[in-house]
Amino acid sequence: MARNMKQAMIIDAALEVFREKGYANARMADIARRAGVSYGLVYHYFGSKEVLFDIIVESWWNDLYAMMEREIASDAPTRDKLVHIIAFFLDTYGSKPNLMSIFVSEVCRSSVYHTKEGLSRFLKFFNLCEQIMLQGQESGFLSKEIPPHHLTYIFYGAIETFISVMVLGKEPMTKKRHERAMNAILRVFTDGASSRAH
Repeated sequence: MARNMKQAMIIDAALEVFREKGYANARMADIARRAGVSYGLVYHYFGSKEVLFDIIVESWWNDLYAMMEREIASDAPTRDKLVHIIAFFLDTYGSKPNLMSIFVSEVCRSSVYHTKEGLSRFLKFFNLCEQIMLQGQESGFLSKEIPPHHLTYIFYGAIETFISVMVLGKEPMTKKRHERAMNAILRVFTDGASSRAH
């Protein structure tokens, strides 16, 4: 089996174990057993549980940053950009529920992740989101009465709340649930922050 396939198997197994046991209680031996590989091979590829967890989380953040940077550079209306951000979270939950579970339990809420480096990742996301809010204000789509960083907190908070409820309730992502969540987040945010009726 190719090296990258084995690494992918280990990462998938780690996502399952981290979700089931939590980061603190997960062991490399558990991950190796779940992946069906030797304990030594997991260490050979990743070195430690901390490195493996960071690789998983870093990949998530990098994909999110790349998407948001594309949105910032795009000439699309602000509403479309907000839709794409919401869809990124919802689609990730639909295709990789274990990853979103880890994001909610180990990244958003766990003190394990609240290091200087961990917080810097959140700050980069907030900075990118704030740029989109500024674009929305400059185009007249969003009210200038609310500071863009406050709009960012409100927007992200709404997304995280919906994702957290689905993760904690172990609710499968269906087309109808995706549509309801998208419409609710977007409607509440834009109706509350819009400079005019839509």
